[in-house]
Amino acid sequence: MNLPNILTLSRMVLTLPVLVLLMTGNTIGYYFSFAVFLIASLTDFFDGRIARKRGLVTDLGKFLDQIADKILVTSIFLGFMALSKVSLWFLFVVVTRDTVVSGIRMVASNKGKVIAADIFGKAKTVSQMTFLILLYSNLLWDIPPRGVMLWLEILIAAVTAISGANYLLKNIDIFKGGK
Repeated sequence: MNLPNILTLSRMVLTLPVLVLLMTGNTIGYYFSFAVFLIASLTDFFDGRIARKRGLVTDLGKFLDQIADKILVTSIFLGFMALSKVSLWFLFVVVTRDTVVSGIRMVASNKGKVIAADIFGKAKTVSQMTFLILLYSNLLWDIPPRGVMLWLEILIAAVTAISGANYLLKNIDIFKGGK
């Protein structure tokens, strides 16, 4: 187990305290949740950077990184849905996109093809992480106001859906023929 993989695993572990603190219903819990979320998010930046710089990129690391990202982001969006800060339809778009892309990657992997993240996948990740920070900002300081948050929710859902459609269209050929 190398350092990048440990950082990735820590992101999974940190998800639970982020979510529990978010669900406290009090401002102090929200602040601590936000702080732990930021730390967990930084592990995503550093695990990949360290792995590439030190030549520690592994199949396990690639696998765990995708899982850790989805666990963190989906869990926190669930928490914000419970707080009525995001809509059920929004979470449906996020989970559907992630499930479809994971399925495409599994089929591709069975055929010996690796599907790396592209610009649309990276835009989806950056937009969702930014949206999570703005959700915390809205929860803690009412900035930006709820009306702006609704438009951002629609925009992030669109970026997420476009990213999923892009993965599907670019890789539709993996479903043709046998292995």
